[in-house]
Amino acid sequence: MNLEHLEYFITVAQMGSINRAAQALFISQPRLGKIIRDLEQSAGAPLFTRSNQGVTLTPEGIEFQRRAQRVMGELAGMFNRPAANDLRDVSLSVSMTKYSHIMESFIQTVLHYKNLPAYAHRLQEGDPIDVVEDVYNHRTDVGVLHFGQGQRENMIALFQDRQLVYYPLAHMTPHILISQDHPLLKTGKPVTLEALSGYGFVRYEGQFEDFTYEIFSQGSHFNLSVNPKMVYIVTRASLLHLLAKTDFYSIGIQDFTMQQSSYRVVSIPIEDCRGMLEFGYILPARIELNSITRDFLADLRRRLS
Repeated sequence: MNLEHLEYFITVAQMGSINRAAQALFISQPRLGKIIRDLEQSAGAPLFTRSNQGVTLTPEGIEFQRRAQRVMGELAGMFNRPAANDLRDVSLSVSMTKYSHIMESFIQTVLHYKNLPAYAHRLQEGDPIDVVEDVYNHRTDVGVLHFGQGQRENMIALFQDRQLVYYPLAHMTPHILISQDHPLLKTGKPVTLEALSGYGFVRYEGQFEDFTYEIFSQGSHFNLSVNPKMVYIVTRASLLHLLAKTDFYSIGIQDFTMQQSSYRVVSIPIEDCRGMLEFGYILPARIELNSITRDFLADLRRRLS
């Protein structure tokens, strides 16, 4: 396995076809097919499901893609880092979990400072453990993440082990996310987890997110991770586009500003829901934040409240 092979894998995943990827990469289809098979052998699991229509990622392939993209991003960062360091006082560097409220604060802050003569902003997304590692390894200056009540003790211990300072931002109740055109809404029926049990469930790949889908409502326990109709995704955009075009559902928090206008997806409170998601941010110890980062955190606090 080498970095070129990772790039080949990412191209196949994006194009959904070994043949089209081979054409784009200017290599033969048999050679590319062998590289992919060698990668699968090294990974110890099939990374793609093959069909006459092309290839799709397996759950193992989705995780492999996430890690491959992070490796390639780190490689690019090795060459971009000096320029970014020169612009540290006028740049925003954030690692975040996959919530659009955080993204909106990042966008708002970047636009507010768009007339600066130079800057080198950075935004990375991942699960909470990815965020911790990004800040710990100084890939970003600040990390914004979430976790469940039952995870708080372990997460605080992790922050302390990494010598990171944690600042709580808000506690949010889980909401159901569905399209405005969902059949339950069109027929005026109550939108509950029980009523949605026959529909497809969309969730992020990765075991860390499992706690988000363990919900207690009206005296019942719903473990949404064992839904027989499951769709795994890795990005916020994929989740929102999928919900907008189908009758699937997912779990998130309250509406963000452009959720309905851009995606026609609504957030519906879960009746009598026990359990909260805690949002907060982490910083390296003894770091002095620039004004852009302080403005970003102030905007995020207002947005989540």
